[in-house]
Amino acid sequence: MERAKARYTILGISDGLFVGIGLSLGISFFHAYSLTFASILLGGLTNALSNMFATYNAETFSTGQQLLEYKEILFLKDYNPIKLKKSKQEKSIRYATQSFVFTLVGSLIVLAPYIAFYFMGSAGIEPASITSLTMTLIILGFIGAYHQEHLHEKLKNGFKTIGIGATIALLSAIVGFLVSYLI
Repeated sequence: MERAKARYTILGISDGLFVGIGLSLGISFFHAYSLTFASILLGGLTNALSNMFATYNAETFSTGQQLLEYKEILFLKDYNPIKLKKSKQEKSIRYATQSFVFTLVGSLIVLAPYIAFYFMGSAGIEPASITSLTMTLIILGFIGAYHQEHLHEKLKNGFKTIGIGATIALLSAIVGFLVSYLI
């Protein structure tokens, strides 16, 4: 997989998982499936759109910088800013779209247990929250370990990423609990 393509795939899935699990655990203290569904779905969609446009803006900025560098490096006769810009813009759009799709996928992964438990007729939101958290942390562990060469590095980075996800989930749960307790 091309480096930038891999970067935006990992960025999108990780971001969707982080935001999704934070929203799901923070909102689950209100004990309402509909509120949890809506929060994860709307948060995921908003986050995916935000990632898409942020990625496009970042890539467009980077393209502008690269064009200035190319102008200095290439002989003037080989420099075709229109052709270079078009090529870079197509990549920016691909990366932005990829970031959108995988951020949404990450959010939908978090949402899947809530949907499954709802249709299974589960009485409480807790089993869905625990399942969602467990799935998310496992996937984040694999993402953290993915490109490491040695087993100890895979484990170190996998557990570090799990720790970040668990910290986000814990902080979100605390905020959700406090808000539900105070309101």
